[in-house]
Amino acid sequence: MKRILFILIFINTSFLCAQESKFGVTVGVNYPWQSKNGELVAAPNLSLFPNPVIGGQAGVFYERDFNKFLIRPQVLFYRSRGKYDFPNTNPIYTLDKVNLELLFGYEIIDKFSILAGPAYQFIVRNDFDTREEDLRDNMNAINIPFGIKYEISDRLEASLMYNYTLESDEYQRPLLPYDGGFQSFILDDAKIDVISLNISFSVFTSKNSRNRRAKSGSRGCYF
Repeated sequence: MKRILFILIFINTSFLCAQESKFGVTVGVNYPWQSKNGELVAAPNLSLFPNPVIGGQAGVFYERDFNKFLIRPQVLFYRSRGKYDFPNTNPIYTLDKVNLELLFGYEIIDKFSILAGPAYQFIVRNDFDTREEDLRDNMNAINIPFGIKYEISDRLEASLMYNYTLESDEYQRPLLPYDGGFQSFILDDAKIDVISLNISFSVFTSKNSRNRRAKSGSRGCYF
């Protein structure tokens, strides 16, 4: 019985010692996947889809590693845009949002990890550059980011993510300048997915703290 208890304590201590944490910043670019949504429709048979415009995102993250597993809460600000081809103008639709993400990951091979988890979004801006007021927020607040990340060094990593937004049945009715006049459209803005490429830099890592403790002669785990 004592031997089993000793083994369990040893395994648990080894697991805790394997924990590593990091805190840092993330920046990147994104490509809004609006080709299947964001459609503008007007009578009798007018239908226009946006041309995606490169956007960007930035934020902060905290990551905790447990051997091959990890948990990574992060807060990111996204700006995504799409441009429409009108006869005399090219209005740009802009979506700004703050995304609260809770990602879980697993290291599949050395330095490569898969990530996925739930997220909750707050819409900051949702409008066309030819209007003076925001549209209503019709989007589902829940989205699911997933993708892969590569650890370039102890402090630097790159990730490729896809942000999938759950669908909503709501529509907008913007009044936009069109062909010398104004046209009332029906806009399907309820679902905009985003592909993003990110670079993350760890400002603080617990590994460095453990190294300093080791040099000072301290023993034990630091987490």
